[in-house]
Amino acid sequence: MSTYQLQHLTGRKLRVFLAVAGRIVPADEHDGGAGTPATAAMVDWALNRLDPDLRKLFLVFLVVTDFLGVFFGGRTFSNNSPAAQDRQLRWLENCPIKKFRMGFFGLKSYVCMGYYTRETVWPTIDYQGPHVPDRAFPDPVIRLLEQERLQVVE
Repeated sequence: MSTYQLQHLTGRKLRVFLAVAGRIVPADEHDGGAGTPATAAMVDWALNRLDPDLRKLFLVFLVVTDFLGVFFGGRTFSNNSPAAQDRQLRWLENCPIKKFRMGFFGLKSYVCMGYYTRETVWPTIDYQGPHVPDRAFPDPVIRLLEQERLQVVE
């Protein structure tokens, strides 16, 4: 199996992303949720195409989110209990500080995009897939990531 090397979501940023993603789209009896390397790979691929200044803000927001966890559960976000993580995410979602609120919705958008573009998720939401079978993908890597045919490595 070929591999996909994460370029932006590595180390602490990957741990925080996986923890946040796992709270935004939690695992259930049908699926492991969004807190998986497959979702992280989809987001990492998209981040590589994002304007460098916006990508930097996104990655800084992940680190800030981790440190803010101390105020909600006594530890960093990725080490807090699920209840403390949920409390922090609710606060970010409704935060009076616009940059935190915007950061949360940007992160949530990427988590949902990364999760719902994976073909293994489609049956759980009764989605049959795109109806453009003859259209070529601009980058063949995205198709392999959608199909989870690449092993994700940090």
